[in-house]
Amino acid sequence: MAVPKTCDVVVIGGGPAGSLAATYLSQAGYHAVLLEKQKHPRNVVGESLIPDFWKYCDEAGVSDKIAADGFIRKAGGIVDWHGATRRLAFKDFGYTRPALHVERDRFDHLLLEHAREQGVQVFEDVAAQGAELGVAPGARVACRAVGGEESAQIACRVVVDASGQNAVIGRQLGLRAMDEAFRFMSVWGYYTGSRYLAADGEMHPAESARNVPPTTYVTSVPGTGDWGWCWHILLRESTSVGLVLPIDAMKSVKDGQQSWENYLDRQCRALPRLGALLADAQLRPGSVRVIRDYSYRSTRLAGPGFFLIGDAAGFVDPIFSVGVVLAMYSARAAAWAIDRSFRAPGRAAEHQAIYTKQLQSRVELARALALPQYEVGSAATGEAKKAMQFADANARALIRAASQLTARSQHVQALMDDTPAPAGPEAD
Repeated sequence: MAVPKTCDVVVIGGGPAGSLAATYLSQAGYHAVLLEKQKHPRNVVGESLIPDFWKYCDEAGVSDKIAADGFIRKAGGIVDWHGATRRLAFKDFGYTRPALHVERDRFDHLLLEHAREQGVQVFEDVAAQGAELGVAPGARVACRAVGGEESAQIACRVVVDASGQNAVIGRQLGLRAMDEAFRFMSVWGYYTGSRYLAADGEMHPAESARNVPPTTYVTSVPGTGDWGWCWHILLRESTSVGLVLPIDAMKSVKDGQQSWENYLDRQCRALPRLGALLADAQLRPGSVRVIRDYSYRSTRLAGPGFFLIGDAAGFVDPIFSVGVVLAMYSARAAAWAIDRSFRAPGRAAEHQAIYTKQLQSRVELARALALPQYEVGSAATGEAKKAMQFADANARALIRAASQLTARSQHVQALMDDTPAPAGPEAD
């Protein structure tokens, strides 16, 4: 494990946020070291990308590689919610570049290898153990090869925690707070042989996806109010299917003797349109994963010697596929703040505060979109409104339309200004 003794920035985690943050900083002329405890490609969920992700990839210079890889282009979204079907197409909101369905193991690997090509020192199978902050030149990060016994330390000016739900620095500093409004569990897996829904609502076999682009399909789950939902995302060789349910609801219906594989399969096939899509499909053995209590926020996002980005900073219900884009935004914003802090050390606290306010406002907007019940008028509402103000007209129209796809976000209009709302998505 020949990690360097010193560098400018240590980035913990090689997901989209970590790889892009390291890339941006390396391109700005800084010595960036990235530590990833796993070996890419690795199993990660979150395969639906809305078109906004392209701008961050453009800035990193990786867009051509992503376009050349041949990921599935998606036409938009179809939502069945309490008996009403609604559709959304990105082209109706001024987007000229496609949304994608990506295999995250491949997508993340592309970003990581691009970071390496851009001069980032990447160390896989090396786990960060924590950091000592407030020491010259800013922090000292302890790390160890996975399975090894000897630890090493890297002195750096700042450490960026992009370690996802592990939140290495966030947990060390006690910054992580569970979001009591989202007490969810999620169980998901991958099917082979599934059909998909195109933009016109018709079912097609998987082999038609190149000629007839699929949509991301979402359906509400009966008996869970506006809380439970299920996704269906067609990929190149499989289909990602998963459930998001309140913890109490999942406990009440899952027999303790029932495997998670059987539970997921039975629940998904019981949903009318999803069951039809999966009629000839098979759940891939060993593909099922479960996560509990996955929504949380951080009480601080930056401070002397550290920044939290991506899922290490916070995570909300992913119903509108904003997670990866929000992670990419945090990477770009943190890289900006770090660069400015290095150039003007006396203003470091100011730049940390700017980063914190910008990211907090966007996380709060994501919460407002996803929560069935959101307290408009609270202090947090002001943060969500700030994020809305930074969005361009097309993005604002898309946010309005997305909020009308389900009954979870009728309060979003209260976050908008007085501009008349555009027509809502098509309803059947």
